Amino acid sequence: MRLPVFNPREIPSDSFHDNSDLPALFNRQITREDLMRALAHPTQGVVEHLLRRDTFLTETELRPAAVLILLLESEHGFDVVMTVRAAHLRHHAGQVSFVGGQVEFGETMERAALREAYEEIGVQPDDIEVLGELPVYHTITGFAVTPVVAWMSEQAWHEQSLDIAVDEVDHVFTVPLSHLLDVANTRVHYYTWEERTRQYYSVTFGDYFIWGASMAMLRNLDVLLRDANA
Repeated sequence: MRLPVFNPREIPSDSFHDNSDLPALFNRQITREDLMRALAHPTQGVVEHLLRRDTFLTETELRPAAVLILLLESEHGFDVVMTVRAAHLRHHAGQVSFVGGQVEFGETMERAALREAYEEIGVQPDDIEVLGELPVYHTITGFAVTPVVAWMSEQAWHEQSLDIAVDEVDHVFTVPLSHLLDVANTRVHYYTWEERTRQYYSVTFGDYFIWGASMAMLRNLDVLLRDANA
């Protein structure tokens, strides 16, 4: 499969303007209960606002995958665990992503996400509380990705003995969830590929440039949070 090649930082961008009729994200810290309500049963009216695909492939051509959106309890609500992919990887080398990967035969999405988190960065599954799943997102690289949203206490995170799989991950870092969901920090980039105008979202955090499928999944989380907790 031929993929577009470009530096995502160099594609022109605009400020993000939310054209949905959903209320702005509430002005308070997000709680675990807020997250559980948002993930429980998305209303039909809000589904149309979700980002679902960035691929030309059909359903049958996509490979099932799962990522773990691990939220850490922190003084400002939640921090999100993210990784920088190893520089030698074939796809998205050096880019920011969630831990995750292809689902093995017989695995549930939850089990796959927890296994990948353990294999990639050494996070213990027993210390993670799974809260639910976001809608499946279809990536340009040919995966149907289920984002599994989970929670970990601040104490449990500090007690982790992280073991980075250097063949896949360069390093781990955390970002406040509030920073990632803040419209003021969000940019929308447009580019043309195979005669179609496409777009992706990005948020910058220090030297980190977070974009693409990861940001699309976070935008979906934002929509569900605003709908469930308005």
